[in-house]
Amino acid sequence: MIEALYVHIPFCEAKCYYCDFISFPQCSEELKEKYINTLKKEALNRLGNLNINLKSVFIGGGTPTCLSGGLLAHFIEFLKENFPLNSPVEISVEANPGTIDRVKLNLLKNAGVNRVSLGVQSFCEKLLENVGRIHTPEDIYISYKQVREVGFNNINIDLMYGLPGQSLPDWKETLQRTIQLNPEHISLYQLKIEEGTPFGLQLSQGILTEFDDELALEMYKIAREYLARAGYIHYEISNFAKTGYKCIHNQMYWLNQPYLGLGVGAHSYLPPRRIENLGNLRAYIKSIEQGQLPPSRVEEITLEIAMTETMFMGLRLIEGINLIDFQVRFGQDARLVFKRAIHKCLSLGLVELNNNHLKLTEKGLFLGNIVFQEFLLD
Repeated sequence: MIEALYVHIPFCEAKCYYCDFISFPQCSEELKEKYINTLKKEALNRLGNLNINLKSVFIGGGTPTCLSGGLLAHFIEFLKENFPLNSPVEISVEANPGTIDRVKLNLLKNAGVNRVSLGVQSFCEKLLENVGRIHTPEDIYISYKQVREVGFNNINIDLMYGLPGQSLPDWKETLQRTIQLNPEHISLYQLKIEEGTPFGLQLSQGILTEFDDELALEMYKIAREYLARAGYIHYEISNFAKTGYKCIHNQMYWLNQPYLGLGVGAHSYLPPRRIENLGNLRAYIKSIEQGQLPPSRVEEITLEIAMTETMFMGLRLIEGINLIDFQVRFGQDARLVFKRAIHKCLSLGLVELNNNHLKLTEKGLFLGNIVFQEFLLD
């Protein structure tokens, strides 16, 4: 059963210097409308072969809200009319400050959107400029106020740390301002510089240097302290929520559950296969216009791969992995399959095992990538 749908909207106003997502800035309204029509055809093409009852729909990008409100709302109505939906269903839309207004937000709310994720990143204007964001701190306040006034009661704010030139005072100010806004959910992401991005080029040329790991760790620790004091539950390595507001969609990923992805560059996990739609926009549109599924890469997911991914994705959750659920799902005891990794991580104090739950310790939380590598089966 597929309970999660991701839809990729690849358009944005401007591409950030760190962005390696498939996105295209400043495209025509004609192309945007053509893409939405193509998305609808892909959706209908895939629907017939899948067992679907959605708990979550996540529309990401790019910047979905750089589409007109009418076009985006029309597409959401299409999804509701054609996909079996659980009740209630979480429908999230990513938005950047400055790309929304009350008219657009009302259209989205009336179409069924009930969760808005704002790409704030920082409240420091200089840092926003440094990473190529086009909004200002004032835009954040204006957009957040509009989202609230229209009646949304489930708002996520994305923040980034480890940005070039970012200091501890910068980060503390961003955290304090975010907490003052009182969103239901906060996601934290450490900047990772990827090849092929403007920052990647600057790094290779020596113009930019890697952010100090110790300072980034200190920022993460401070964030956990600030958010805990403000009443946010730390439920996944990078995510914090008020009671009742954990992101349903992302929990599907961390629990390694099946999901369907639509759009150029979108990923699907349809056991026993993982499918990646290729990122060429023109080829994507042409293929579907010819009545075919978009060109893609397909990976066969073996039992070993599925078990491994379930372990290191599940360990991202603060509550960890229920080993009884693991055995029911795979018919194997994780304590035997991953005996070496569990023993090593227990001995190093990186994980703890209690009442059939395996989870990261406080120490392991800061060394998560080391733990995850241990669970890769040979």
